Amino acid sequence: MKDLVRKLVENGKAIAVLPAFSLFVGAVFLGFYGVYLLFETLYKVFTNPTYQDSTQLSTKFITVMDIHLLSVVLYIFAVGLYELFVGKLQVPDWLKIESIDELKAKLASVIILILAITFTKKFVQWEKPVDTLLFGVAVAVVIGVLIFYYKAKESH
Repeated sequence: MKDLVRKLVENGKAIAVLPAFSLFVGAVFLGFYGVYLLFETLYKVFTNPTYQDSTQLSTKFITVMDIHLLSVVLYIFAVGLYELFVGKLQVPDWLKIESIDELKAKLASVIILILAITFTKKFVQWEKPVDTLLFGVAVAVVIGVLIFYYKAKESH
């Protein structure tokens, strides 16, 4: 029984296949959803004059960028989990993941980019200046903490 448990744990690569596959499916779904939103926006621009407002268009296109970026993040994580726990893939060198720390570093950099895009979207909408300022401060604090964490981690 002890040997069976040991073999199951040692060969537990299948456990990582499910999250990697589900992240890949999510990435594909978000990619298609982003394309759908882009075409929906273009259709509305040409058929509804109220959609031709530059602020509204900017917000829509920033949303499309955000969705595509999230799609790419899910793909990077799918590749990373697969490479760490299952086996190597033929991917570009910048996408090769050899440790959990590398995967976390990629996540942190993408989180920073997503936060920047989210703030830009809120800034373009500019509904409540104080809320926008507080949101910007919160985003800056999170970005600062992520940068500090990885700078401190690099020095060790």
